[in-house]
Amino acid sequence: MTLHTLIATPNLDDIAAIHARLVCAMRYVHLARCEGKYSCRTLAARIGTSDAVRPFHVFMDEAGRAWPEPIALNRPCQMALSYDEMLLIDLCTAAARNERGVFDELVEDMIGRAGRNSIWTAARRLMSTVVVIVR
Repeated sequence: MTLHTLIATPNLDDIAAIHARLVCAMRYVHLARCEGKYSCRTLAARIGTSDAVRPFHVFMDEAGRAWPEPIALNRPCQMALSYDEMLLIDLCTAAARNERGVFDELVEDMIGRAGRNSIWTAARRLMSTVVVIVR
């Protein structure tokens, strides 16, 4: 096993479509807000449904509050996921599968119980709105 193998993160085209949509949505919101060009419609198009816009913002807000440092997002043109993007997607996946134990194991060393509870609840709501897209 090489160092590159240990530190490599997946590319957007190597992950499930819904995961790629969520990562692209994260990057879009950050960039659009910095440029003053944010649009709920554009976010809805990126996620795939307008029903997910509010739950997406709640999830990102809860994660941002609980994260020990600012959440690191890669640039929209970069195919590789950042470690934070990958972890947020893993949290959403665990929430969609109702795997609370897995969810807690992913972040228990960096986020306290109250923060994990808030993120879990927000992730469950978000994934309940976007899972319909995959079916």
